[in-house]
Amino acid sequence: MDFASRKPPESNVLVELLRDRMNALVVCLSNSWGGLEQVAAEDAMDAGRLGLNVRVLCLEGSPIHEKLASRKEVSVLPVSFRPRNYFDLKLKAELDKVIEQGVNLIHTHQTSVLGSLIPWLWKRPSVAALATRHMMCGHDKRNIFHGTIYGRLDAMLVMSNTLRENVLRTHPILERRVKVVNLGLDFERFDPSKFNRMHQRARWGADPDTIVIGVVGRIDPAKGQGTFIKAAAGLLKRVSDQKMKFVIVGEETLGAPSTYLETLKQMVTQFRLEDHVVFAGFQENVPEVMSALDIFVMPSRQETFGLVAIEAMAMERPIIISSGGSAREIIGNEEFGLAMRPDDAFDLQARLRFLLEHHGERINMGLKARRHVLENYDRLMRVRRTLEIYDRALRRRGTH
Repeated sequence: MDFASRKPPESNVLVELLRDRMNALVVCLSNSWGGLEQVAAEDAMDAGRLGLNVRVLCLEGSPIHEKLASRKEVSVLPVSFRPRNYFDLKLKAELDKVIEQGVNLIHTHQTSVLGSLIPWLWKRPSVAALATRHMMCGHDKRNIFHGTIYGRLDAMLVMSNTLRENVLRTHPILERRVKVVNLGLDFERFDPSKFNRMHQRARWGADPDTIVIGVVGRIDPAKGQGTFIKAAAGLLKRVSDQKMKFVIVGEETLGAPSTYLETLKQMVTQFRLEDHVVFAGFQENVPEVMSALDIFVMPSRQETFGLVAIEAMAMERPIIISSGGSAREIIGNEEFGLAMRPDDAFDLQARLRFLLEHHGERINMGLKARRHVLENYDRLMRVRRTLEIYDRALRRRGTH
């Protein structure tokens, strides 16, 4: 993530008020780097750039710690322990310390630690508590214990209407406290006019006549790279008059014991796709990568909301995304992309063939996709909406 290229939103009256009265702690106690961690880091940095007082509580040595440690916009508070889900006394000690130093708003990006955050706030009614839920919930939490936990929240932030409906079905929380805050992109960074897409394509061995189809994300069975390779094998058998490259961008989760990447490479050998499939590894230059693709695919088994999907759309790429989750909010009625059945290589192959055979529609879909993202997923809109929720929470807790 290139923090240096991001510019702060313009100052306004709300920002000036929050500078005087907000002292926030953002909690992200994850040891991986994905959409959740990226959103937490970027939100904290955006607030910090506005001159707001923001601290980030994270695991020592974690990716988010490494990415934020040298930044001046936020203060990083690393801890050497992984908190328990409920009543963690070490976490209580950290909270007591920062609250005594003036923290009056706590925003966690992991609802799993609410059981070790909220109990220590019951006797601190002046401290606002918020949480962002990034994933669908598959079980019912509407019981007395969770009612006590979620009843203390001033707001639950979610990234789509689909996720909001899921939260209201499964959580004991008032409807008015569940707020949709769309993900946001920096459109100065995600600007297709700034990139010569041929440079990146050349690194993959793709000439101007080659169709480049790519997936971007963590290497994991749930992300569907295996389905992608199977679809590539079938497509190459049935489409012989078109040169194609299939690019897999990403790496396995840090410290994970998985050998899924090796499994994928064996699949490539088995299907004799060595000349067609490129394992590009982790890439920081996501806008340039997206610009170099002709079609973006997100074949995850289940995805609450695809950040990389809207990144591809912002670069005018038509997308194919697994149905379910918030897919319909992303692609509309397939004006901005196509839906595929999860884990179905044949269905993905059919969607790819459609886009290959309809060049004009493919290009038009990418143009409409960018307009859709510009209108609905602007980072400045996200920052403004988040700060409005912070302001209401502080007022509710008596900080005017």
